[in-house]
Amino acid sequence: MKRQLLFAFSLTALLLFVAVQIFMIRNTWKQKEENILMRYKSLSREGLALLLAKKKSNGFEKAMDITDKFADYLISEELCKLYTSYDSASLGKLALKETFKIMEENEQLTSFFKSYIGNAHYDNDFETIIAISKLVLLAPSGKMVLADTTYSKPGRKMVLVNTFREEHNNFVIEFHYLIDLTHKNEMVFREALLSFILIIGSILIVFLVFGLTWRNLLEERRLSELKSDFINNMTHELKTPLSTITVAGRTLEKEQVITDREKVLETARLIGKQSIHLNQLINTILEVSFLERQEFELDRHRVAIDELLHQVVSSFLTSCDGCAAVEEDYKTDGLEASVDIVYFTTMISNLLSNAVRYCDREPLIRVSAIVSGCDAEITVADNGVGIPSEHLGHIFEKFYRVPQGNIHKTKGLGLGLYYVRRIATAHGGDVSVTSKPGRGTTFKIRIPIQNTI
Repeated sequence: MKRQLLFAFSLTALLLFVAVQIFMIRNTWKQKEENILMRYKSLSREGLALLLAKKKSNGFEKAMDITDKFADYLISEELCKLYTSYDSASLGKLALKETFKIMEENEQLTSFFKSYIGNAHYDNDFETIIAISKLVLLAPSGKMVLADTTYSKPGRKMVLVNTFREEHNNFVIEFHYLIDLTHKNEMVFREALLSFILIIGSILIVFLVFGLTWRNLLEERRLSELKSDFINNMTHELKTPLSTITVAGRTLEKEQVITDREKVLETARLIGKQSIHLNQLINTILEVSFLERQEFELDRHRVAIDELLHQVVSSFLTSCDGCAAVEEDYKTDGLEASVDIVYFTTMISNLLSNAVRYCDREPLIRVSAIVSGCDAEITVADNGVGIPSEHLGHIFEKFYRVPQGNIHKTKGLGLGLYYVRRIATAHGGDVSVTSKPGRGTTFKIRIPIQNTI
């Protein structure tokens, strides 16, 4: 329960942190965007003031001269053709369109701004907008308003440079000149890149720390459960022979048993058998502890791998009274490997024992060996219950045992396969496993070899 509360609290804090960082990213973006707009607004107005002061020009002189001639043409040639309000509306649209075209093609302010802003080492690849809000013809018969709109606030990514009002011989015009930065998000991104990297980096670091911390907590929990499981199994395994020996010892104290030679011998054999089993359990634990030490070294001898495997199989079948059918197939042609015979024998025997122990039918074991490159590849395959895929990645871990519901049908310390892997790697090799539940398991051990020739 405490672990779940800790996880919920940590996750909530993490989400809150991410939300704060996202808020900071948005604010940073807006701040950088506003700074860029203010920068271009300041530069453009400085440039316009400089142009007016030095050249007494606003960059629209040529456009205004052409527009004045166009207005004279409209007054002299087109006004007399107006008969209806529709004609007036059509003339207004035409005049507005042509005036805009004249101004766009003949204004010189944009080229000046691009040069001025470029010299200030800022991006000058921008668009400009001319918005005509008022256009009036000054005809002899009186003024004719062709366009008259209320000025609206420019878009969020547009800079209003200035509003111009020009009055000439044949027309009056009012228009707004703007710089359009709508498609310049890359400028904002470049400005805010370092801040974004720091913010995103902090988010990733927090997620990484959270993930590693939580993974470590889960790993500690798993190891704790494995440790508890190991202690329970070890207690059971040790108590069984001890209890048997205790009962047998009490049995020998009985008068009717002491006088019965057969009973005494039978009880003595039982005590001896259980003593051997108890000694094996203790030795297994001590050997694994010994394997963990850095000073662990193998007592290597050069032996023919096929002969050694045959001896191990024969010894195993003798010790278990032919408890399984074993098929042998060795194709190493007398090649030798430098191995510790005792540990190698125990490693193969563990696999054979597991093949018998975890089988719900008549055990059939196939032991084979082939040459693969510079290694001998030893295979031990059985027809047992198999191992579910989700457990294959853990079976070589110390104390790990594949769960079978709420109980383990087959007792053990969870050290056998750990022992196998540790010995294989100590020999400079490795071990792998494939398995299908209900169809059996195959272990492959690779050991470096040497040719005797």
